[in-house]
Amino acid sequence: MRKTVFTFTLTALVAAGAAFAGTAPTAGTTPAPNAQPGQWRQQFFDKIDTNHDGTISRAEYQAWVDSRFAKLDTNGDGVVNADEIATSPMAAERVEKRAQGFVKRYDTTGSGEVSRADFEAKEMQRFDRMSNGADSVTEDQFAAAATRPFKHRRSTTTPSPDNGG
Repeated sequence: MRKTVFTFTLTALVAAGAAFAGTAPTAGTTPAPNAQPGQWRQQFFDKIDTNHDGTISRAEYQAWVDSRFAKLDTNGDGVVNADEIATSPMAAERVEKRAQGFVKRYDTTGSGEVSRADFEAKEMQRFDRMSNGADSVTEDQFAAAATRPFKHRRSTTTPSPDNGG
């Protein structure tokens, strides 16, 4: 029962936090980005549970909410707008991580740059996987590919039942 309540509560916290901030927690204030989902949730829970008693009190959650808002409210006036959120350090960090991931996935030479040839080669490999080597892709093949996890987002380890996998 405790695990079910913990999982439900943690899922609700993660969803609420992501909805509130528009992003998952950011580096420096969050769990390791390569952590398994169960590990990530536990680390996130531990971050909010500041007295480490195994529960998140209303006061602890309020403190976490306030700290998240403060990171978005870069001018400290107590309100945020779309421009302020878009230019917040949290947004900049997220964009930087995505850009680094893009370059890592497509840069075949290790130069830190992606050429048109690199990009086209990688994307055409994707087409070949979707089409199973044919010269066209059916709507069903395209839809099936869209439901599979992106290869670059897959973990390099196999999740176990006890860590959320």
